[in-house]
Amino acid sequence: MGKVSRCITLAPFMCLFFVCSCRTIKYVPVESYADSVVVEKLVEVQLPPDSATIRALLECDENGKVVLKWLDIANSKNVQAQLTIDSLGNLLAKTKTQPDTVYLPAKEVVVSKKEKVPYPVEKELTRWQQMKLELGGWAFGIILIITIVIIVLLIYRTKKK
Repeated sequence: MGKVSRCITLAPFMCLFFVCSCRTIKYVPVESYADSVVVEKLVEVQLPPDSATIRALLECDENGKVVLKWLDIANSKNVQAQLTIDSLGNLLAKTKTQPDTVYLPAKEVVVSKKEKVPYPVEKELTRWQQMKLELGGWAFGIILIITIVIIVLLIYRTKKK
């Protein structure tokens, strides 16, 4: 019974040890943010070349005046052509075209991402402090292994009896 009472006595202390040794990890976020700027500007767009074709048959009548027998005008999209004959018999052709270059508004988004760089440590650890940190990790691992071995041995011995 002596070993069982020892296990019962040690169990609360071991639970308290494990509960107190664990802490939540606090993450310190490194701030980073993206800054975007919308820039409106005019973009040059080239229009395809346009053309107009005018075919006409002109004849003179018995009075000596020029008469238009037939007329064929073929325009592309951005050309307007007009053909007229004035009272004196002069042939007048007028064409109107839009400019070859058009400037259209466009938006451009410029994104610049900025990250904060961590600051250097104010004071480096001494050799003694660094050694204590490393040995502390090793000591925790050794204590954990010894504890597990003791628990396994106690369980094994209590089952044997």
